[in-house]
Amino acid sequence: MVVPVGLLLVLVPFSLLIGWNVITLVLFWFLITPLGAIYLPYVLSDRGRQIFESIIGLTLFYLVMVFMIYKHYQSDYFQAMLLSAGVNVALILLISWVQPSQRRINNCK
Repeated sequence: MVVPVGLLLVLVPFSLLIGWNVITLVLFWFLITPLGAIYLPYVLSDRGRQIFESIIGLTLFYLVMVFMIYKHYQSDYFQAMLLSAGVNVALILLISWVQPSQRRINNCK
């Protein structure tokens, strides 16, 4: 629950104070969201389950967002949010796949 709650706590002031346009949309969905999903479990959770918590938390966050704004499914902002969901989950899976190989390389040195 760390990731969805943390991202919602960032989303609310971001959308109320800054507002939405193309630049803020890209900034939030493609930069802040994946960084938050990766960083929050490392800071606030026990070690060893961070990638699992990131993926599950990110999925829950996007499910809540889709539920909240499903009436706007034809808008470009909604499509960008769905695209960022796929990109961010793929990014976290890629990071989880690369990290064990980096540990093996560092152990061989």
